Amino acid sequence: MTVLERVRSADGTEIALEQVTDGPRRLLLVPGGPAGRGRWARTAALLDGHYACWLMDRRGKGDSGDTLPYAFAREFEDVRAAAGRLASLGPLSVGANSSGASVVLGAAAAGGLPVAELFLYEPPWPVDGPLTPPATIDALDVMITDGDRAGAVARALTEVVGVPAEAVAGMRVLPTWPERVALVHTWTREMREVDRLPGIDALAAVDVPVLMLLGEHSPDHMRRATTAIAAALPRAAVVDLAGQGHGALDEAPSVVAGALLAHLAPS
Repeated sequence: MTVLERVRSADGTEIALEQVTDGPRRLLLVPGGPAGRGRWARTAALLDGHYACWLMDRRGKGDSGDTLPYAFAREFEDVRAAAGRLASLGPLSVGANSSGASVVLGAAAAGGLPVAELFLYEPPWPVDGPLTPPATIDALDVMITDGDRAGAVARALTEVVGVPAEAVAGMRVLPTWPERVALVHTWTREMREVDRLPGIDALAAVDVPVLMLLGEHSPDHMRRATTAIAAALPRAAVVDLAGQGHGALDEAPSVVAGALLAHLAPS
C-alpha cells in the first residue's frame, strides 16, 4: 500500500509523508544525508504486518518544500509536525539514520515531540568537538558550484563519513548513487548544522526509550558518538549491527529490520 500525505511545518513548509506498509503501530522513518524517503523503503517493507511505516522526505528533498534560511531548528519543527500528525492516530515510534537521526534527537531534546520511543542509527553529534572543518565544507560547496557533484559526494564520504575509498568506488554503481549526487547540495548545509548542535548534556532532556543502532565496522568517530550519546540519554540501549558499517540500510536492510523487530515495544 502507498498513501502520500503532506503536513505543514511551523514556517509553512510542506513535508511529504508516504505510508508504505500497514500494521498495528505507527513508525515514522527519517533518512539522513543526501537521501529522500526511499532510503528506508527496503527496511520498511520487512516490517509490513507489524508496523504502519511512514517515510518522510526532509525539507529540500523529494516531495517536500524548502523554505529558507535553512536550519536544524526548522527541521526540528518538521519532525514535530510529522510526528504530531501520526501520533494523533495512536502511539508513534520514530526511526532515523545519520543526520536524520541527529535531527530527530535534537527535536526530542528540544521538547514537544509526541513519540513513545526512538530508534537512531549513528547520529553524528559533536561529542569531541566539531566534526567537519569549515574549510572542508567550503571546498565541497565549491565543487558542487563548479558542477563536480559526484566528486563532492565521493570526497564527503571519504573525508567526512570515513568510508574507505575502495568502498566509495563500489557505491558509484549502486542505484542510490544518482540520488546522492542530486541531493549533495543539501548535505553540506547539514554538516554545518551538526557542528552547531548543543552540548551532549542537553540530551538528558530526552525522556523516552532510545535504541541506538551501531555498525560493528563503522568509523571510529561514529562509534564514539553513538556510545557517548547513549551514555548521556536517560533511557538508552545500544545494539551492534554485526558485520555492518554506516550503510546497512542499503547493504543489509534485513539486519536493521531485525534489530527493530527485536527491540521495539510491543503493540
